[in-house]
Amino acid sequence: MNTPKRAVVVGATNGIGKAISCRLAADGFSVVAVGRNKEGRADEIVKNLTECSLAAKKSEQDATTQHEFRPCDAFSLEQVKECAAGIVRDHSKIDALVMTQGMATIQGFTPTSEGNDEKLTLHFWSRAAFAALLLPSLRASSMPGGPVVMTILSGGVHSPYTKYKEDPELRKNYSVKNAADGAGFYSDLFFDKLAKQPSNQGINFIHSAPGFVSSNWGTEMPFYLKAPVRFMQKLGGKSPSKCASFMVEPILQCASGDIGLVRPSSTAQGFFIMNEDATSGKLTKLHTEEAIESVWDTAGKVLGKAGVSLDDGTCNN
Repeated sequence: MNTPKRAVVVGATNGIGKAISCRLAADGFSVVAVGRNKEGRADEIVKNLTECSLAAKKSEQDATTQHEFRPCDAFSLEQVKECAAGIVRDHSKIDALVMTQGMATIQGFTPTSEGNDEKLTLHFWSRAAFAALLLPSLRASSMPGGPVVMTILSGGVHSPYTKYKEDPELRKNYSVKNAADGAGFYSDLFFDKLAKQPSNQGINFIHSAPGFVSSNWGTEMPFYLKAPVRFMQKLGGKSPSKCASFMVEPILQCASGDIGLVRPSSTAQGFFIMNEDATSGKLTKLHTEEAIESVWDTAGKVLGKAGVSLDDGTCNN
């Protein structure tokens, strides 16, 4: 009996993340679903994943395909560190990491308990931390096309955040646009840097854009904005399951021995930009080695305060 492939999905309790978890479970992956658990829904989440497995092709689930839920509030980098450390401790091999946690608000700079902006924490800092900390188990993957690290945010559709040197944490120049561009731009730069590290050769790092999806996106918005957003989602948004079918495509390709995406530049080594339809996207014009090193340095300082080292993807106590 073959050991099932294992995927960690952060933000797996709702929307795109939930749909991706179900799709991976249906394709034979054991899923580690990570998300907030305020309602105590751990058993329900695992049950749903088991049903996704059963509904696929088999009359009964393979006994080796076991799903689980891990609680984590990604606003807290300390909790991210603890959650990731537990996953690595219990699972020496991970084949895919998918990160979808996020929020849609019009708020200004809003600090978490650790002093970082909430939106930038969900969209970038926590994702960088999860990726760095799970690298030991990802490197042990035996997927034919290599393991996949995918951050689903704004690949190929954001603009560069030009003040990445003078105001890297957006404490002085915060706006809804700068927060969106900053998280997207930083994701390109950070994951490109990870892909270029010799110890990560063979890992596929992907920054993708989901497109317009009819999900619970925008829940945090005021009612006068949330209502028209919901209306537009019903008119033109694709379903989370349809979005998931595109997002998991490179993971399933790697599971069978290939990846259909094209690297966004001649210098990219295992880093890819993916459009909403699973085609290859492009980098911004400010994607330079200088910008990569600047954002890497900033990420190291922010994550370092929470005990996360970028030198080798470890936790510092």
